[in-house]
Amino acid sequence: MTARIYRLPGALAPPPLAPSLGPAPPPAGAGPVAVPQPRRKPKPAPPPAVPTPSRPPRELTEQEQVLQERMLRSYYEGRRPAKNHAKSSIHSDQIAVRQLLTFIGQPLWELTEDDFEVWSAHLGLTQGDAPGTQRRKQTAVATLMRYLSRNLALQNEARALGGELREIAHSENRVIHTTDLAPKRRRRYLSAVEFQEVIQVLDAAIELAIRSKPRCVRALLRDKAMFITYYVYGLRMSEGHGLNLTSFRANPDIRELGRFGFADVYGKGSNGSGPRFRSVPAVNPAIREVLEWYLDVVRPMFPPLDPEEPAMWLSEQGTRLSRSEIAARFKHLLRVCDIDPSSLSPHGLRHMSVSHEAEADVPLHFTQLRHGHANAATTQVYTHFPETFIRDRARQLVKQQLQNKEPT
Repeated sequence: MTARIYRLPGALAPPPLAPSLGPAPPPAGAGPVAVPQPRRKPKPAPPPAVPTPSRPPRELTEQEQVLQERMLRSYYEGRRPAKNHAKSSIHSDQIAVRQLLTFIGQPLWELTEDDFEVWSAHLGLTQGDAPGTQRRKQTAVATLMRYLSRNLALQNEARALGGELREIAHSENRVIHTTDLAPKRRRRYLSAVEFQEVIQVLDAAIELAIRSKPRCVRALLRDKAMFITYYVYGLRMSEGHGLNLTSFRANPDIRELGRFGFADVYGKGSNGSGPRFRSVPAVNPAIREVLEWYLDVVRPMFPPLDPEEPAMWLSEQGTRLSRSEIAARFKHLLRVCDIDPSSLSPHGLRHMSVSHEAEADVPLHFTQLRHGHANAATTQVYTHFPETFIRDRARQLVKQQLQNKEPT
């Protein structure tokens, strides 16, 4: 294919190109013409100053090396494993501390806040570490120095060499955690009645799918059992994801629950520890019927890829359902129920479990232990009361006081 060429008339055609002989002379009678000056390239910004320690690094004596290694072993081979911290966490923290010691070139008992701040600047300006990485390394130094400064035996040995173990890292010279400045996102938490309505809507959607979209039925049935289980046991995302067929056992005190009296899960650790085992007691008798129906009717619809696959929740491919797929299925459930998916997450089911127990006047301490919270303050953060609950309780308290008031 040839392109169409448009030819211009002679009067409108541009003049032929001629070799450039420099700027044309100004017309007669014209004033002085400003000669354009070549544009100067902007000067490049000077590179940021490279952070350097205020003191030159020095070689440690043999006695100092022995003492410093003993201090590090005391913390990383003694205290941290005793608190059940994960090996990967211990290893990464020890690497960060040794990077500090190499950069500053001074023993632990001669480190100062200025040394820590110069090293922190080095992490961001020279190494280019992300803020989260900087904070993790700073925290590794902070926890070590806090331990050493409070160990009287090691402190006395450091003072014998003319130094002192100090807490050189604190909140004012460390990177601020992103969640400390981020705006708090308000999420919606359904009341017990609203959650029951969601289940009813889901049942209606399942009946509709049976007639119009039979291929979607088994996923909806699985999702119903899965999210009811998350809610009844108050599970975290990781705990529900890790459930196996053998994760349930009977509660000898409540035979009505069958073999679903407890759910044995590995929950969230703290301070670098690995997952922690806990047994979650069931408090809703309806869970027995739901899980027996799921295991007898629904799970056989998902043939496992491996005949010995122990996972409770299986995907279409017969493997353990991934966390991302669980979150996506929860969003799909909300859309089916005409609920904004941005206002709720699977973790919201755990919040609802705590809140609904509070609405039912379940003792706070029991709820704290059942949900695996180390502190009651965490349980209170998880508690959300709807406005109707607060209004009803206020009305009940006023009526109770009026009834108890003696007539004058």
